[in-house]
Amino acid sequence: MTDTITINCGERLSIDQVEALFAETEKSVIQGGEIQIDASKVQFCDTAGLQLLLSLQTTLDKTGHRIHWQGYSDVLVETAGYLGLTQALHLSNTEH
Repeated sequence: MTDTITINCGERLSIDQVEALFAETEKSVIQGGEIQIDASKVQFCDTAGLQLLLSLQTTLDKTGHRIHWQGYSDVLVETAGYLGLTQALHLSNTEH
């Protein structure tokens, strides 16, 4: 059975959090389990945070996988929308 690894983004998905989140995502990819992201409490998001998620999704695409969202905030969807990333990150305004 494949393990599911949950990564919690906390309240800030930003440049000051990216290094720690990158370490978690890198470890998760190496372990090969399903990756679940909890971004339900994100109150601030910047391009560095979204770049990390896009990089993770691009890596997962190569293995036929995608990010599984445990939840995500309206702030995350809105910021991703400004950058044209909602489709690439499999986000929508109606399901979260």
